[in-house]
This record gives sequence, C-alpha cells and structure tokens, in this order.
Amino acid sequence: MSTKMGRKINEGSSAEVFEWENDEKIIKLAKNKKRHQSMLTEYLNSQVAWDNGVSVPQPFGLVDVDGRPGIIFERIYGETLMERFVNQKGFNYEDVARITAKILSETHGKKIPNIRSQREAIIYSINGANYLTNSEKKLVVDILNNIPIKEQLCHGDPNLNNILIRDNKALLIDWRHASIGNPETDLAEYILMTRYAIVPMVRQAILPRHIPSEIEYYINSIKEEIIKVFIDEYTKLSDITSEDIDSWIIPMAARRLSVGIIPKSEKEQLVGEIRRRLKIYK
Repeated sequence: MSTKMGRKINEGSSAEVFEWENDEKIIKLAKNKKRHQSMLTEYLNSQVAWDNGVSVPQPFGLVDVDGRPGIIFERIYGETLMERFVNQKGFNYEDVARITAKILSETHGKKIPNIRSQREAIIYSINGANYLTNSEKKLVVDILNNIPIKEQLCHGDPNLNNILIRDNKALLIDWRHASIGNPETDLAEYILMTRYAIVPMVRQAILPRHIPSEIEYYINSIKEEIIKVFIDEYTKLSDITSEDIDSWIIPMAARRLSVGIIPKSEKEQLVGEIRRRLKIYK
C-alpha cells in the first residue's frame, strides 16, 4: 500500500475511501483491479462538473495503488444527507426532500458538453433487463422515444448517500453515471428509490443494520410525503411539471431492473409499478 494512504474512513459496494497525504484529501479506491474505465469516467465527469461550477468535491487526479485504480478528491468534513435523515440532527424529512430538490435543480441548470449522451444508455439498460417481456420492453422504449430530448446535466444516481452536507451546503458525489439529457430521469430515479429502496438504504447507513420495527413503520409511512415535498419543491425551482416527471417513471423503473445490486423484492415491486402504468397504453 502507498505510504500516502491513511486510515480507511468509508466503504461502499465497489470502492473504499482512505485518507490521503494530509487532512485535506481522500482517495476513493476501487476494490476491483479491473475498474480502470469506470474510475476514469467518474474522474472525468467530476472534473467537468467542478470546472463548470457544480457543487462537487474537487478532483485532483487518478492514481494506482497496488494495481487498484483510485481518484484523489478534496476531503469534505461533514456527513451524508442519509446520515442526517437517520440521525435527525436538526433535519426532518421535509428538509431532506427540499435539500435534494435544490441541489438537483442547481445541477440540472448546467448545460455541459463532453459527458455521455443519456438516452442510448437508458434504452440499452431497458432492453437488457430481466423481468419484463420483450413486448413490454418495446412498449417502454416507445414511450421513452416519444418524450422530447433535453440536453441538461444529470447526475444519474441521486440517492441520499451521494449528497454530502458541509456547513449546511450540499455537494454531490459519485459522478460515474452522469450524462447529458433529461433532468426528469434524476427526479424519477429519486422517487423510485424513495418509494421502494429507502428502508434498505437506511439499513445500510446505520450500525447495527437492523432497523427497529417502529422505525421501519415510520419510514414507510412518510415515503409518499417525502416524494410530494420533493416534487413540490423541485417544480417551484424549475419549469418542469409533475406531469413531466411522471412521464419518466415507467422508463426509469424499467432501467432500474438492470441494476445488479437491487434485491429481487424491489425489482418485483418495480415490475408491478410498470405493469400497472402500462395498462393505459395497451
């Protein structure tokens, strides 16, 4: 291991985060030595976002540590929005929804070249997803292709673990899935994660990872209210309507079916949502 590396301070499914050089930097280090392309993509997207004034930690460069690719970032002293949500440190769920809406609306206000086009990637994921029939996939793609194309910066993974809070200011991290396209994709993704994945995400954010039944019941009871506050806040900050957002629920739910780390139970719920909505098109 490099002598520049300090203690490990965080870990996700595909990378570990260590102190680097001093108190002002960290390294995000891939667990898999073959992830050079994905780390390069994340670094380049992060650099473009930083250069264009998006609220992100400053990226400093790419390195290899014992064959593992890594990115050097500015160290952000703070906590994730998920941690704020779990710990309720002066934040309630309405605050969390509004903060997410604000940072996404600011991000979507950027029109930046040199990041991948969004639509082809979404269609590829839909066609490669299990759980749906070929005719259902074709119908979903037809619905998607009837939505006008936009060219705005989109994050691609707007979950609460990817929003850091420093001095009450939000920053977005993990730019591997960023693209240029329709911002409603981020909004639909957030809605679907809140509706079907927030309890597992909370479970991952706390130790021990068992959630008392009363807390799980509370989270489930406020999910739709979180979504409502989020939509209300975002539509106030932009010219996007709730109908615009809703039009992306079917395509983004279908896209999520291709994500390997999503559990079978969530995918079955997504399939149920897709099929309920597809009835009006048949």
